[in-house]
Amino acid sequence: MNKKTFLLILSAAAAVWAIDGPEILRKMDVNRTWKSVVSTAKMEIIIDDEVRVKAMEISGLSEGNRSLVRFTNPEDEGTKYLMLGDDLWIYFPEENDVVKISGHMLKEGMMGSDVSYEDALEADRLSEKYGVAITGGETYNGNDCHVLTLTAKVKDAPYYKRVMWVEKKRFIAWKEESFAKSGKKLKVAKVLEVKEIGKIWYPVKVEMVNMLRKNSRTVFTTESISLDKPLDAGTFTMRNLRR
Repeated sequence: MNKKTFLLILSAAAAVWAIDGPEILRKMDVNRTWKSVVSTAKMEIIIDDEVRVKAMEISGLSEGNRSLVRFTNPEDEGTKYLMLGDDLWIYFPEENDVVKISGHMLKEGMMGSDVSYEDALEADRLSEKYGVAITGGETYNGNDCHVLTLTAKVKDAPYYKRVMWVEKKRFIAWKEESFAKSGKKLKVAKVLEVKEIGKIWYPVKVEMVNMLRKNSRTVFTTESISLDKPLDAGTFTMRNLRR
């Protein structure tokens, strides 16, 4: 076998084994898949020089996209969010009242943060809502990354276009920029810290910047977390929301 033939065979083999955009999304989806989660977290909302801290307890089941969030910081003690699929209800203890969040309100910031209710509700696999192409490669924070461009293929995708910097080794999206159909940049999210839980690399500290707000950013930190523990489905009911 001459050198030219060998190089052609090597090149063909490399093309066969080269990873493509849909396969990267599939691996990212695997890394985002769990049966249940129980965690405590805090959300730091930073506007100019002011910092507002929200503390919470979170329980969630991936089946049916069900979760219950109970706020524990003094200003919001007892306020609860119940998420069932694409529906969200908020319980306000002082008024003993439940309000459903829907439509355009889902794009509003959760507790006045840069994280929208729509962001919090997102649980579908990326591959179900977006087409994808590898549009580059860069080193980001010392990590060798694919640069992916995701374009919405369904109407209910939260953003029309998303650009992600995805680590080639562990398929962690370290940075994401989200865009409207007009091309306007809406959000920038950066993963600041990850933790290995079983076979999953979980982002335990994330910064979100809403580009439509001035001098504002939100840092969401998961302080404790347990995955795939048995949870009572009765936790995620309207009756339990009022308790």
